[in-house]
Formats: sequence, structure tokens, C-alpha cells
Amino acid sequence: MDEQTIQQITGHFWAPLVAITTAHGGQANGQIAVSTLNASILRERPRILIDIWKANYTHHLLIERGVFALHLLGEQNLNLIEQLGIRSGRDGDKLAGLRLEARQTGSPILLDTLSYLEARISATLDAGDMTCFLADILDGGILTPGEPLTWPAARARIPADWLTRYDANQARQREVARGLLENF
Repeated sequence: MDEQTIQQITGHFWAPLVAITTAHGGQANGQIAVSTLNASILRERPRILIDIWKANYTHHLLIERGVFALHLLGEQNLNLIEQLGIRSGRDGDKLAGLRLEARQTGSPILLDTLSYLEARISATLDAGDMTCFLADILDGGILTPGEPLTWPAARARIPADWLTRYDANQARQREVARGLLENF
């Protein structure tokens, strides 16, 4: 397999950047996710599919609580990449200082994002290094009109030191993923 060719092809599959938030047992957390998919053709039964790496603290909370909020990010949300995407919720409160409120599921709604969906997990697929969560959408709303931000567009706009820290974090996560996939 030519890894460079595969990367070139799969590089076209980037979904819009989203933030996933949830809360359980007095702990709230959020993270950036790049893999989100509409999972229903029925308007009366909307569903969403998200992929979350097992090494992420948010993964643990999702498994325990079974609900989450998904937030579509725009250009004005570049700050969330550093706040939610580079460090772990195990190291501190990633949601500190953000405008948020809890609604139907109790998951934090990030009020300065483009939009949000609240969802209840209905099924999971263990993919070794990550879990695919299928969820029924319970509610949602548009908070700020705007265009969704993709990872390639965001990567071109964020400061170089964020990229350095992001890449170091990704290298650590890849090592964990390799270990998880060895016995899968």
C-alpha cells in the first residue's frame, strides 16, 4: 500500500470541524472532532454519526452518559481549536471561560458556535482505536449564521505554535492508537 497516495485520497474526506461536549458525574468536557456524518434519510428520525478516539477524555464521558451536543464551528471559533483540541480534559477544565448553557440533555451548549445538535447515543461500533457513535438527534438550533470551518481551512489560519502542539498531541494519540489496534 502506498501510504502517501492513500493519505492524498482520504485527505478529501474532511468533514466540517465540530466540537463535541458532554457531561457526567459533575464533569463536563469538550473536544474537536473532524469525523461527523448525517446518518439518516428520514427527516422525522434525524441521526448523526461521530467518531471519537478512545484516548480522549470525552470518549469516557460519552460512554458513561450516553448523550452529547455537537456544535458546528465557523471562522470565529478558531480559538476553540486551541482550547478544545490540543489539550486533554484530564488536565483541567477545557470549557472554562466559554459562554455555555445546558439544555435538554444536560450537555454544555457552546453559545458562540454556528449551531448545535443535542443527541442520545443509540448504538456504538468498536473500531479498536476509536468508537463510532450513532445517535438520535433530540434538538438543535442555529446560533450564529455563517459558513462551516473545515480542518484544512483552519490549519491554514491557526498560529504556528498551535500547530506544533497539535502535531505533538496527534503523535501521542497515534502511538496509543497503534497499541489499541495491535490486538483488535
